[in-house]
Amino acid sequence: MSGNGDGNVRPLDVIIGVNGIGMGHTVRQSVIAQYLRDRGHRVRIVTNGQGRAEYFRDLGFTAWDGWMPTLLARGDRIHVRDAVRANIRQAPGGLLRQLQLRRAVRNSGVPDVFVTDYEPNTPRLAYHFGRPLVSIDQQSKYRHLDLPTVGRYARTADEQRLRYFAPRVDRSFICSYVPLDAEDRRLEFIPPVVPDLIRSAPVTTEPLATAYFSRYFDHGPEESVRELASIFRQSVPDRTLRIYTQPTELQALRGFADARVEIRAFDRESFIADMARSEVVFSNAGFNLISEALVLGKPVHLVPLPTYDQHWCAKVIDEAGLGTAAPRVERRAVLDFLARGRALRDNVVRHRDLHLSAHPRERIVSYLERLPAVSRPTLAPTAR
Repeated sequence: MSGNGDGNVRPLDVIIGVNGIGMGHTVRQSVIAQYLRDRGHRVRIVTNGQGRAEYFRDLGFTAWDGWMPTLLARGDRIHVRDAVRANIRQAPGGLLRQLQLRRAVRNSGVPDVFVTDYEPNTPRLAYHFGRPLVSIDQQSKYRHLDLPTVGRYARTADEQRLRYFAPRVDRSFICSYVPLDAEDRRLEFIPPVVPDLIRSAPVTTEPLATAYFSRYFDHGPEESVRELASIFRQSVPDRTLRIYTQPTELQALRGFADARVEIRAFDRESFIADMARSEVVFSNAGFNLISEALVLGKPVHLVPLPTYDQHWCAKVIDEAGLGTAAPRVERRAVLDFLARGRALRDNVVRHRDLHLSAHPRERIVSYLERLPAVSRPTLAPTAR
């Protein structure tokens, strides 16, 4: 076993697969990867996109850029014909990259365990090399729990995608900011993984609202930014609105700024600092941003993008009294949210202290360290 009776821990060799359009998965897994490395374990990364690979390389990790097939839903399902049409040109090159990745792993050392965060290459590598596969994500609840439809959105496509990406796993850690449970003991629900930068941020409450709206294919931030800026300009004279956007969107959105509505290029540290001092947060319904806002004690007003995941997240937040949700930025909903801000903040703080105070990285790494050893020397005990 990885842990000895005398408290020593054998060093692990771990490969973590990281998927995602935005940076939510990347931030979560960088926290886990750095904690593993701090405990003396070797960590390598499989991801997709040069920018995401460079992010991990800048943190000092070996990172490979793998192929991510396109599996978009039509209606509430992924259709085989659509998947073939979307991937037929990229598939030969993608399969070649998979073989190159397999060779790179073999040449640099087959790990003890593979971890997948909604990423399809690491499961294939785990099956090929006969190693355990552990999933750490928030999407797996859509595979294992019979969750209801939300409006016109159903979990079917998410379940299909998960079953294609990882047909079987040995253990699933499922991040959730609300309590969930399942009969399958191979599943474990854990609080969201958020970085220490969030947990240690100095929190105040100033007359400031922070906003961030994403682009998802042809659904951009323009309408949300325009309407929210107009509402604050006309009806909210006592607060500043600070809207963050990706640098590529900045030029198109600058025209909505004025003396009390600021449009800024996204910078993670500045964005977190502003969330920590804000009364409220406006955004789409991405899991990671919601989790970080809740850990900071801030209520959120959510405008979900057209996915089941975002609509489920928005619905849960609204029902739990941790914020509000609307299909688009609308004056009445925004002003109602601002009027309820203090009561919502109190609810968020109570919920955070009850459900989100524990840091799950220790639980995850403890499980990995107890996996059967392949053949590893022993490390001296380290402080957690």
